[in-house]
Amino acid sequence: MIADLLSNPEFKKLEQEYKFLSRARGKTLKELEYVVLDIETTGLEPTRSEITEIGALKVVGNDIKDIYSSLIKPRQSISAEITKLTGIDDEMVKDFPPAEQVLPKFLEFIGDSILVAHNAAFDLPFIKHHAKELLNKEFNNQIACTLKSSRFLLPHLVNHKLPTVAEHFKLKVANRHRAMGDVELTYQIWMNFIDLLTSKKVNTASDLDALMSRL
Repeated sequence: MIADLLSNPEFKKLEQEYKFLSRARGKTLKELEYVVLDIETTGLEPTRSEITEIGALKVVGNDIKDIYSSLIKPRQSISAEITKLTGIDDEMVKDFPPAEQVLPKFLEFIGDSILVAHNAAFDLPFIKHHAKELLNKEFNNQIACTLKSSRFLLPHLVNHKLPTVAEHFKLKVANRHRAMGDVELTYQIWMNFIDLLTSKKVNTASDLDALMSRL
């Protein structure tokens, strides 16, 4: 079986010398399809708060293949505190569709891509909860978190917030706390992380999944 071959010590030794043997492991991190995403919300708790914006980039290798962006009109009013943080208010979203119209298109957009988010433990529970509550739909895409990755790859940083990681890579920070602004930063960070992960012998989707499970 292929799994036995890949775990065989002799194969691993040969793989170090003959790099083409890595093809047996499937697509490399640079060849996989990702959807880099970010959301804005009315609060912090998925069961009590709603999504007000989704932004996403579909990426294959280093190339952006597609883009998804939509404001969402929530059922509840957006607080002044959230407006101060995100710049999104009731007036801005009043002519946009509700989540039950936006989420089906977004789920179609992500397909079976690997999902990449900074602090995925925040974004993904929101999307999963509302997809289930409003559409009775579930999805179980593989998830890669750039926050977890940063703690693993850049342990020396004072913290692993998105602007801090971006500053490490000398990336311009703009349009913070708007979905597409944060998606752009996360995308650029992930492109840097792919090389660092590869240097740590994280080469394939299964390697990445195993790492994320440990972090």
